[in-house]
Amino acid sequence: METAQILQHASLLTLPQLQVAEILSLRAEGTRRRDLARALGVEPGDPRLEAALHALRERGLAWPDGEWIRTVELHKVLANSYGFGRAAAHEMTYLPLEQLQRVAHELGVLGGPSGRDHAQLVRAIGAALADPDFVREQFRLAPKAAQDILRDLAAGEPFYADPHALLALRTNRRGTPLRFAVDRGLLIFNGYYGAALSMPSEVGAALRPGFRADFDTTPPAPASVAISPEAVDRSGAAAAGAALASVVTLLEECGRTPVPILKAGGIGLREVRKLARLIDSDEEGVRFWLTVAGMNGLIGIAADRVAPSAEFDAWLKLDPAERFAWLLEGWLRMPAAPLLLDGRPALVGSEHDESSAVLRVTLAAVLTSLPPGRGAAGLDGLAAMLAYLRPLVAGDADEVVPLAAALWRECELIGVGAHYAPTSLGHALASGDGERMAGVLRDFLPAAEETVLLQSDLTAIATGTPSASLSALLDLAAERESRGGGSTWRFTEASVRRAFDAGAGAGELIARIRAAAAGGRVPQPLEYLVADLGRRHGNVRVRTVGCVLRSDDTALLGEIMRVRSLARLELAELAPTVLSSALGPAETLAALRQAGYVPAAENADGTIAFERPARHRARGTDPES
Repeated sequence: METAQILQHASLLTLPQLQVAEILSLRAEGTRRRDLARALGVEPGDPRLEAALHALRERGLAWPDGEWIRTVELHKVLANSYGFGRAAAHEMTYLPLEQLQRVAHELGVLGGPSGRDHAQLVRAIGAALADPDFVREQFRLAPKAAQDILRDLAAGEPFYADPHALLALRTNRRGTPLRFAVDRGLLIFNGYYGAALSMPSEVGAALRPGFRADFDTTPPAPASVAISPEAVDRSGAAAAGAALASVVTLLEECGRTPVPILKAGGIGLREVRKLARLIDSDEEGVRFWLTVAGMNGLIGIAADRVAPSAEFDAWLKLDPAERFAWLLEGWLRMPAAPLLLDGRPALVGSEHDESSAVLRVTLAAVLTSLPPGRGAAGLDGLAAMLAYLRPLVAGDADEVVPLAAALWRECELIGVGAHYAPTSLGHALASGDGERMAGVLRDFLPAAEETVLLQSDLTAIATGTPSASLSALLDLAAERESRGGGSTWRFTEASVRRAFDAGAGAGELIARIRAAAAGGRVPQPLEYLVADLGRRHGNVRVRTVGCVLRSDDTALLGEIMRVRSLARLELAELAPTVLSSALGPAETLAALRQAGYVPAAENADGTIAFERPARHRARGTDPES
């Protein structure tokens, strides 16, 4: 098993399972069951130990082999447990073959020809040192001075760096106290730690007097309080509706004005705060929804700017429940912790990203394990459970509190938790039952509204989530004033004019509004507003002009308009003596001259603008400089 896979499996261990794995990691070549039990302070047949070993076996991390427990290379993942050094297999990795042969010979495990390969020797030595009784026998044979050094290292730091003793060792003097320990693998020098010897974990664990490891098999019991499930679900449903509206608003805003990305990556604080003001949210919400949208493929990068992806348009066409199910699917297991506000730009990862998915799933399981009608009394209890259930990625209870707070806030924002209790959506999500999830989402987020209530004060009210087509119409012809469980728009002269500018006619716009109105009723003030603006729209028109041509010879201007080679100028008559050109002055002059005419440029005061040849000169060199 690769190291990354070992770490992935180990990250799912509970505290007692990890404690067993830590003891097993001290001996790379295996641990006898009785030695494991002694280190944990239990009997070899203790059912709690059996349960932990069964969990390790199910994850492929350890398995029985007679009286021994064999493991994958746990020592690569769980190094320095309980203050011991690295396993002998690690410490001997770069030892020369000759030195390994000497150690194997002194330990009496060489066997076979003296030319055994490096890996075989490392395994043979590791297997010998895995027997605590064998290690203690070697210790008893050591000189008194070597015993003192070994005893101190086993009880404290596993490194020895006395320069005089190391110098004597390097000069290969056989009588030095360290020579006995080095020749038997009780201490290893390989340069990895600089000028120092290290004690392998197998040796330290065997020689540390009275060594006992922690074995905490009783999970914490977080205090709980009574909470109404109906109140929890009301809060969850409101959060889900607000969440859906926030994502739509945020991405539509990014679609109108793509958000620039910092050179170092991510979206800066200034842009995050600007988006928060525009969508009536806070920095926390913008960070969270940008990340969720990104993890669900709803945003992408275009020319160093963040904008909605093509998937966003398809997502908008779904019913509210289907849209939210899309978001939930990506959120639960997303490798990101966007609400750990530690100064990072939005959409930039943190050191907790990989572990956040494991802890998020675990937190959902903790919530749903609470008794019906009960919620946790506070965040500390949830953090303690995370530290117990996933200690390798959570750390201890104090370390996990900020991460637990960030993950709990995510649960609140997305509607799976409220009042430190799970909502019906949280229960459905943890169950993995798709049909149950769909049912809860339909309750939380009813079908999209296809009609809107129009009022005489020129407001339009959608009591639920508006459909994509309804939102598109109202966002075009009215100003949105609120979002969430219900949305409100207000028709104004500017908003109706915006619809006309987009190509709608007065009759067409009223027809579309009437089709979207509840009962087909359009208040008279709105009809008057649309009709009045429709009559006045376009009375004054603005055209883009690159330049104008002026001449008192109207016949000449008429001739120029008919010249086919000048068609690209898109000439139009503004007055009998004035033509407009779509191109700028320089391009228009060049085209007229190429067609055989002799035009001249004109200043703003009507005088001819003379074109003098440019004369370029280089700055002279100061001979004294």
